[in-house]
Amino acid sequence: MHGGRANDHSVDDQLKENILSVDRIPLLTKKLYQAGPKSSIRDNLITINVSGRLFVIDRCYLEQYPTTLLGSPEIENYWDPRYNEYFFDTHRDAFESIFDFYLYGKLYPHPHVPAQLHHDNVEFFKIMSVFEAQAQMDEVAESKKKKSKYQKMKAALHSTLEDPNNHIIGKIYGWADLFFIFLSIATMLVETIPRIHAKAGVEGSMEAKLFYGLETATVAFFTFDVVVRSFAHPSRCEFFKSPATWLDVCTIAPFYIELLVDFSKLESMKVLRIARVARVLKLIKKNKRLQLIAEVLMKSVSELCMLVIVWAMNITVAGVVFYYLEEPSESNLIESGVDGMWWAIVTMSTVGYGDTYPESFMGKIFSTFFIWVSMVFLALPLTIIVSTFNKQYERKRTLTLKQKGAMTKTVPTLNKNSNG
Repeated sequence: MHGGRANDHSVDDQLKENILSVDRIPLLTKKLYQAGPKSSIRDNLITINVSGRLFVIDRCYLEQYPTTLLGSPEIENYWDPRYNEYFFDTHRDAFESIFDFYLYGKLYPHPHVPAQLHHDNVEFFKIMSVFEAQAQMDEVAESKKKKSKYQKMKAALHSTLEDPNNHIIGKIYGWADLFFIFLSIATMLVETIPRIHAKAGVEGSMEAKLFYGLETATVAFFTFDVVVRSFAHPSRCEFFKSPATWLDVCTIAPFYIELLVDFSKLESMKVLRIARVARVLKLIKKNKRLQLIAEVLMKSVSELCMLVIVWAMNITVAGVVFYYLEEPSESNLIESGVDGMWWAIVTMSTVGYGDTYPESFMGKIFSTFFIWVSMVFLALPLTIIVSTFNKQYERKRTLTLKQKGAMTKTVPTLNKNSNG
């Protein structure tokens, strides 16, 4: 049996004899052969002849490792149709380790087989491909696990920054942001006081160092805020498309430009400091109602544009007509059509500075008519704008309340399911 091919036995006799006599065949294979209809079971069993020693195994054990020699279609190259078996001219004892691997999924060297021979046999049957594939799968799983932790950390950080009321750290960070916003605004206003501004303009003075230190601290915090929000945001592209992001960038950009350019030598560059006033607008990010108003105004752009067009038409027509009516006056308060347009702006907005006023009789008549027309032209667009604003505000408010209601209903449901 172990010395060569058994030519005196039929295939069925060889199969039965080896199932009963070969000790290396596990009980699972014997039971599988003995259970159920013999025809269906026998179709799944295959015989592997390794230098005269027969091994019988169910094909499913081999197919679970498709990257190995016996589990791949490559095994058909070793098919012997004369004996209906697969023949391999390799070491018989060394193959027992390979056979056990397919049955139990573990690879142990045979105690009586040299290490080099065992290694050659493992390479021939491509067993290491299984462990290499498993190592790759483990690396991918570990990478996904690390990536999942990274994504969870980003999501938690984003939730803390965007919804600080639900996190203690978020509340502390939000209050710190408000503190630096008010500190920046207060510093900017105090710096404009003439007496303090004169002292702060002296290089090396205590006031100059104090204001520079406060400005550096606020810009450092605002820069940190932009970097952290950029890191935590799910979409970096959407983050930089947001107007709020560019507002933050504009509030800190003058400080860094000032480090590169000496404003004392370039007076025209001082206009960049005006951008610091935009830090007041950062308060919009801290208040949901202000955000809602800003969103509604953005959706009412068409109505606002109509208001601007109406204003421009009225101001142009009224300014030019008023200029021609007041041209013969002795005081010459209106020297050009531009002066007439300034009078129209002041009159139409009901401010009335008093620097320009009608002197002629026709000018006074026209001013009376223009004031009445201005009220009508202002009332019509403003009514439309207010109506649109109310609709958008109510729609947004209703949507917000529905979302809060859905979240409130979800929490009890989850608690109920967890208790059940």
